Amino acid sequence: MVEFGLVAFGAAMAVSALLTPIARRVAQMVDLVAEVRPDRLHAAPRPYGGGIAMADTLLLVVGGAWLVGLYAPLDWLPGWLPEAVRPHLEARTPVLLRLAFGGLVFFIIGMLDDRYRLPALGKFLLQAMAATLVVVGFGLSASLWIETPWLGQVVSILWVLAVVNAFNMFDHADGMAASVGVVAFGSLAFGQMMMGELFVPGMALAAAGALGGFLIYNFPPAKLFMGDAGSHLMGYLYAALAMVARYYFPDRGTTRWVVLVPVLIFSVPLLDMALVLLARVMRGRNPFVGDATSHLAHRMLARGARPWTPVLAAGGLTVFAGVGAVLLYLAPCIVYLYAAVAMGVVLWMRRSPEQEAHA
Repeated sequence: MVEFGLVAFGAAMAVSALLTPIARRVAQMVDLVAEVRPDRLHAAPRPYGGGIAMADTLLLVVGGAWLVGLYAPLDWLPGWLPEAVRPHLEARTPVLLRLAFGGLVFFIIGMLDDRYRLPALGKFLLQAMAATLVVVGFGLSASLWIETPWLGQVVSILWVLAVVNAFNMFDHADGMAASVGVVAFGSLAFGQMMMGELFVPGMALAAAGALGGFLIYNFPPAKLFMGDAGSHLMGYLYAALAMVARYYFPDRGTTRWVVLVPVLIFSVPLLDMALVLLARVMRGRNPFVGDATSHLAHRMLARGARPWTPVLAAGGLTVFAGVGAVLLYLAPCIVYLYAAVAMGVVLWMRRSPEQEAHA
């Protein structure tokens, strides 16, 4: 399983690292560029293109591996792959296709926003329709032991919307979303590999590798951005993989608390989004209109932090949350300690200079 994980991550990261500069050049050629705006931190125009590179990476790596696994002669396959990999791939092909179609829908919504700057309400309505299509139309939903099917679907739609928007909003400074995404997908994969799963770890590690290759160029100072195309695609993919993953293994001593694993892993972007929306409402502002003062990186930079410090802080917090999520498979009570510590650390790091002065 270790070899499987290393190959999935390494191949995706290598392909992404090769494709990202090409996507950057293409974005410049077609004028797909993030202009300087009051609600953004960059002082000069930056091309999008990261989302294109990550989408192409997933298509090549996951699609290529899937075709080889299904149709290549068995003696061509490496010996470290489990013998049941082909039946597993055959059984999971419908799920993969539904994941891919959903990813395409969210990628298109993000690309439209990158190109035309959709109004906040219009973008949210498109996201809601896409989430409904994925959950109700494609059947990608989490049961959560909810006996009423429609209620489970509503919870699943809200989960997709929350994760997509949290990941999108966390892309508020160079390297922030990409670094957290690498750790989040990696943590989700590690926990699933502990339970002997193959599909979700393979997909999650490919996504982590795609983000890792992009992060080489997005680390401060960024050479390009992932754009809404990238944040929508990766946010959707995390939400969808979290829903199709299996967490409850009663024969191995897990409890029903394990359904909180993906929430705990992704707690940093989710908490940041909640606090930002609350701060905007309390200031009497439209919560869906962006700014360059409310997010975690904004506040840390305002206090004099170096550009790379928020990236390392966000990544470190997500590692902390990821370790707690993995431990949740073994010790359910850990969720209380981790939730309290993580919330306290994030609140402390989000202090504004004015709050520090009054301390």
